[in-house]
Amino acid sequence: MNQRFQNAEINRVNEQYADNELYKAICQIGDQFEAELAEFGLCSEECFVETLALLTVIAEKGQDVLPELDNIWLRMHNEYKRFDRQVGDEDIRKTVGIVFGFAILALDTSSHHFYKFKITQRLLQTIVDHKFEGWVGTLHRIFSVPLPDGWFDAFINEETEEESSTERRKLGAKVTKFTDFIINKAEAEEVTGIIRKNINSDSPQQTAFVIIGGIEAGRISRNVSSPSIERTFGVNEKSIKPYFTRYKRGGFYSEEELKPYKDLFCKE
Repeated sequence: MNQRFQNAEINRVNEQYADNELYKAICQIGDQFEAELAEFGLCSEECFVETLALLTVIAEKGQDVLPELDNIWLRMHNEYKRFDRQVGDEDIRKTVGIVFGFAILALDTSSHHFYKFKITQRLLQTIVDHKFEGWVGTLHRIFSVPLPDGWFDAFINEETEEESSTERRKLGAKVTKFTDFIINKAEAEEVTGIIRKNINSDSPQQTAFVIIGGIEAGRISRNVSSPSIERTFGVNEKSIKPYFTRYKRGGFYSEEELKPYKDLFCKE
């Protein structure tokens, strides 16, 4: 059995999202799907991360995502196929269909007509266009799992503080500082010094990874906001925000990628 998520990634998702209602919903039937897709190895944690990634794209693009849904399906399908060309196409289509199905489950909790009806209908049509054996029963099992009303609305509002911070500054309201997100305030000068020394204004990814390294090392809060980073270090918040959005919403970077940046903050 090939498995894209190894134990470290599985444990990380489990620890970080143990109280997340969507994660718990997926886990209710995730073992069944993993058993049915034994050759592919889709665990609940990977399913959750892939579903979050899809929901993030939908949240960020809104109406503009509608013409892209079929291409999103095909990209996921092709990525899975490249991972293991020995897995049958039927299993791959079922895997993508499961992710789309859980996205529909999440979107159906929204109070907004566009998400609850229009997007879900288009996602369902995409599944039908690429249907796999037993697709009706698979979707029935997914849609039978309870998920609290309003879950998706809460999900898309997670970064309201970041998005409205500029307006609050104009109104003279109190705005959080980067140092507010440093875990140990006594280490604020040391932590900001490490960041200033290692960020690169010409490389948004490096800048984001340096700060994510501080999060991984337990010295910076996971809730750190992009505007506070811009105000303190002079980097464009829009250039680094995609990296933090992916990281915060479960699109993990590998330990190998982050280790050099995490090590910057680890005391000897």
